[in-house]
Amino acid sequence: MSGQIRIKLFIGLGNPGQKYENTRHNLGFIVLDEIAASKHLNFKMWNDTADVSFYGESGFRVWFLKPVVFMNLSGVAVSSFTKYYKIKPEEIFVFYDDFLIPLGGYRIRVSGSSGGHNGMSSIIESLHSDDFPRMKLGIGPLPKFISAADFVLSKFAREDRDRISLIKKTAVNFFDEMYMSGLDKAVSKLANIK
Repeated sequence: MSGQIRIKLFIGLGNPGQKYENTRHNLGFIVLDEIAASKHLNFKMWNDTADVSFYGESGFRVWFLKPVVFMNLSGVAVSSFTKYYKIKPEEIFVFYDDFLIPLGGYRIRVSGSSGGHNGMSSIIESLHSDDFPRMKLGIGPLPKFISAADFVLSKFAREDRDRISLIKKTAVNFFDEMYMSGLDKAVSKLANIK
């Protein structure tokens, strides 16, 4: 994937509804909300499948999208939006949770499999491509005596606040760098800070 490609669509993954607010599986939503809030943006419903907002300075517009279908149908929302606005897979960036990474940590990948994440599996299947960058947001470690399915749908604890604040701040700074300088420079800068 060329470093010259500009990201046009930023996606945060989660489950819709009050029941799932502040759950580990919704960290993608939480992070995207923080980025949007830093730009004083509001989301509006698009096509009954997603909450959408956009941001643009200097003549370059990017979209923010949160699917409002359940996680395993995320690709339906992403596919219809990208087709409508003619956005290529490599112009998409996804924020989503990963319980193999400790809470507060993250990993950036430019492509690859879903790693078993239902939302990512749905997007890859709907786009017929896994060639898009993403930021895996740590929610781990997975406790020994709880299933992965139950763990990801559990609520964050009060003591998790500081680490969540840190990852939100990191994501906002990363977005700002990506918007101004492109993906490659943002990844390089983040690696140097880490």
